Amino acid sequence: MKKHTHRRKASVGEANQGRTLSQAQQDELKRLRDAFRSLGRRTTEEAYDIGEYLLRAKSILPEKALGAWVKAVCKFTPKTGRNYMAVHNNLMDYKERLVSMAVAPTVLFVLASAERSDIDRVITAIENGENLTVAQIKAMVGIQTKRGETRSDDDLNVGGLAGLRKAAELKTTQDVAQFHGLMSAVLKQVEKAMEPIAKGRAVKKGELQDAIVYDCRHAHDLLNSIAAPMKAEMVASVNWRPARLPEGSAWRKVQALLHRMGGVDGWPDRTEFVGWLQGEVVPLLRFVVHGEALPSTENDVAVVDKRNLAQPEPPKPSVRERKGPEVALAQINRLFNGMSAPKRTAKARKRITSGAAVPA
Repeated sequence: MKKHTHRRKASVGEANQGRTLSQAQQDELKRLRDAFRSLGRRTTEEAYDIGEYLLRAKSILPEKALGAWVKAVCKFTPKTGRNYMAVHNNLMDYKERLVSMAVAPTVLFVLASAERSDIDRVITAIENGENLTVAQIKAMVGIQTKRGETRSDDDLNVGGLAGLRKAAELKTTQDVAQFHGLMSAVLKQVEKAMEPIAKGRAVKKGELQDAIVYDCRHAHDLLNSIAAPMKAEMVASVNWRPARLPEGSAWRKVQALLHRMGGVDGWPDRTEFVGWLQGEVVPLLRFVVHGEALPSTENDVAVVDKRNLAQPEPPKPSVRERKGPEVALAQINRLFNGMSAPKRTAKARKRITSGAAVPA
């Protein structure tokens, strides 16, 4: 039976590794150990430092020896060590932004295994002031925890209305997170594209389309899935489809805007492009992302007054007629109430030359 003394445990990865390592390599490992132990509280920047230390130790140690060294020196599991190395390897392009926001290592671990487009969405949401939990971030990047998977499976096996509501809640939670991430990315790109206006330069319409058309298309589909009621067709054999949200409502305007922006053919020409961005696109996007109220215009009031003078007041809809729109609006307000954010960034996409979103 082997005896493991305290001295032997403390020297794992040092004395034992000395049989195959040069004195210089042993000295480097000791220096890395001392550097690691000198670290204080685990800040965002120190997470990058730890990843660098572990990668250097990995390059020195014999194969499969890193895990023992990590446990003896760092006092955490090899899996945690791999997470720190992934942060250093995969998130260096985002270091400045993440450090400035003091993002916790647990969040860095999730982002380190995500796609770049998803990383951008999450970072943008955090920059915009979103107080996201690790679970919410995992949902945004498409990672499901084992606990979450078990809970989802259990919930999806419950019958009756209670089970149906739970299944809908699980789906809606993820859809809302994805929708808000997409809309934050779109707003950031639009604001970035409009920066040349202050210098008297033109807005590059084609580049903006390349960056956001697909996101608008996907956001349109998500909004329909989240909030639009299904509309039955006149012919029973035709599939139902998402209906338009109540006319005159702010979310109906969002739905229509996303449909238009999801296809390049629907964008206005150069003479109307900047005015469209300033007067319609930005206010609606800020309504969605920041929860800002939409500005009322004199033209809107004039149109309303003209209609009131020209036509008698229409009869009030019955309770049954009001039920559908009221339910839809209540659902939207409940889902998006309290979601706010200030600014963000995203990567350019491939050039879009054709295609449009499915109309609401």
